[in-house]
Amino acid sequence: MNAAHVMTTEVITLKNEKNVKEGIALLIKKRIRQIPIIDKDNRIIGVVKSQKLLQLILPKYVADGLLKDVKFAPDLPQIYEKAKALEDKEVKDVLDKDFIKVTPDTSVFELAALFINAERPVETIYVVDDKDILLGIITPWDIFEKIWDMGNSH
Repeated sequence: MNAAHVMTTEVITLKNEKNVKEGIALLIKKRIRQIPIIDKDNRIIGVVKSQKLLQLILPKYVADGLLKDVKFAPDLPQIYEKAKALEDKEVKDVLDKDFIKVTPDTSVFELAALFINAERPVETIYVVDDKDILLGIITPWDIFEKIWDMGNSH
């Protein structure tokens, strides 16, 4: 079994010239945590992650973890101001280029190892062709579902 067998092919994407406000609206509407950003040729160039957007609107001393107890931080107006300033930026200016991509023939064992052995937590793996055109996404749930379906079909 390989990536082509477990990937989800209906992927919500956003073009790189769209603004952050459109990206946030899509995150909220679809209740997702990240959106792959594609160029005019449908090649994935990065990912906009809700966690990074939060990091960008928080005061630097909070985002950098310099203040552990933020209960009394007086910066609520600053968060609104930073969020408003972020809205008109293009998503290509805030995307994360640190994402995992694989080919459709990557084995399920390799996929599972990528989820488990990554230095930072990985929520999604992106499946691309040889031109980096996005073909699908894989989450741990996709792997569980296929394995579960196969195990129950015997």
